[in-house]
Amino acid sequence: MRLTGAELDRLRSRRVSIVAAVVVLAVVALFQILIHSEVAPTAEAQASARQAYEAAQQSWQAQHTQSVAECVQQGGGTQEECESYDPAPTEAGFQVTPPPFDEIGLSGVSTATYLSVFAAFLVGASFIGAEYATGSLANWLTFVPQRLRVFTSKAVAVLLASALLGAVAVFATTGLTAVQVAGHGDPLVRSGHVLAAGGRAVVMVALAGLGGYVIALLTRHTVAAIAAPLAYGLVRTVVGGYMQDVDAPLAWLPPYLPELNLQAFLEHGATYTQYRSTLADGSDYTEIEKHVSFAHSSLYWLTLAVVAVVSAALVFRRRDVT
Repeated sequence: MRLTGAELDRLRSRRVSIVAAVVVLAVVALFQILIHSEVAPTAEAQASARQAYEAAQQSWQAQHTQSVAECVQQGGGTQEECESYDPAPTEAGFQVTPPPFDEIGLSGVSTATYLSVFAAFLVGASFIGAEYATGSLANWLTFVPQRLRVFTSKAVAVLLASALLGAVAVFATTGLTAVQVAGHGDPLVRSGHVLAAGGRAVVMVALAGLGGYVIALLTRHTVAAIAAPLAYGLVRTVVGGYMQDVDAPLAWLPPYLPELNLQAFLEHGATYTQYRSTLADGSDYTEIEKHVSFAHSSLYWLTLAVVAVVSAALVFRRRDVT
């Protein structure tokens, strides 16, 4: 515990930690400014939205029947499919009424989460990467030669600091959004669902910080740790076309992609779409919707975290740090 306390003090005093925290809090405040017009629209904005909605509804009623008939006649699909291609305008689509709390709240949770994940990853990576670069890690081991204790104290410090950053960002966003919604007189719809998503988001932010720490420890460089997700993004772009069709060589891969499992963990389950060609030349296809469960994503992240931490601990235990 004393080692962890010392590591927390060192982590707190680092410039990158301070900058990351300030940036995250600034974005939290900016999000509240951006949603204010949606959460608490003025009477003039609501009247203008109502007029736009009514005009769109009249236009849809005048053209919908003809559009569907032309779609069917031209072979665009069945009657039901063509109906679905031209849905009726809704009040929500024109923001005639403010969006419900759960919708705007989950949007805030998502924004705060992705920003905090990036910040925590950067802080965790730079924390150990800087010690390798400056040689302070070797100096520290002369005072505390038990490597596993040093590794664990640093990992726990990064985990706690990342969780704190995520909790402040996520729940500050949720709380301030709730204040705006309640202040406008609207109910806090499904607030429990939003808070549960926030709790799961804090877990992911903590794991992101730990991930940055582990990758930088294995590579000995902060830049290498930052390059790892960029390299993944490049590879993901290149192989993306081999995952879209259910008969493609990598059609089995999407349930094991980190971005999809992150979404499934945050949203308590996620869906993705693949395609199956119905004609030999691929000019027509059907969509197939598949699901990744919350349990699957939880096991995915637990397994990844255990493997990463154990691997890093074994490497740190035996590798020369000078």
